[in-house]
Amino acid sequence: MNNYKGHRSLSSWVSMMRDGILLSDVDEKTALAVCGHLADLGVLEQAEGEEWQLTNSDESMPDQSGLLHRLNDICRTEQGFALRYFLKNPPDSPDANSSHDPEPDEKKGDPAKNPQLLHQKTSNLSNLQIVKKYGRQVESFVELEKSFTQKLLGPNTSAKEARKIFNFILSRIQQKTEPRSWEQLSRRRHK
Repeated sequence: MNNYKGHRSLSSWVSMMRDGILLSDVDEKTALAVCGHLADLGVLEQAEGEEWQLTNSDESMPDQSGLLHRLNDICRTEQGFALRYFLKNPPDSPDANSSHDPEPDEKKGDPAKNPQLLHQKTSNLSNLQIVKKYGRQVESFVELEKSFTQKLLGPNTSAKEARKIFNFILSRIQQKTEPRSWEQLSRRRHK
């Protein structure tokens, strides 16, 4: 096992993390963003110059298992919620009531749950209105990304790195939906 004790360059930490701790599909740039996030969480600290080291590391466990145990503990905290998507062996899933899970709100596509939809027009052929409709559809995604990246920002994690972490997590949890059957919409007006 690798010895995780001592001063190393950030690129050395990235390669060590990719070798035994992070998932195999985490690329180098994403691993670098994760290391910056680990520094914000207090796991890594800058030692001297370009060298980095573990903070408050346990002398009895300076190896991979000690670091994994520490990262698993951090995954259970509100600040470390994003780490579970990068670790090879993450801890059990967090509670459904945890604060980082999205809050259940009204079903936006169901007219029975959202009375505003009852009075909206359902079809519009104007390009401007298509763009507006698309904007409304992705608005919730943009808000999710904004709130997610705000939680990850820190002195060692830039907005670009936070978006990289968000995109990796999104790719991990993205599920394929069933394709919809094609339907011909009538353009004939009914009287």
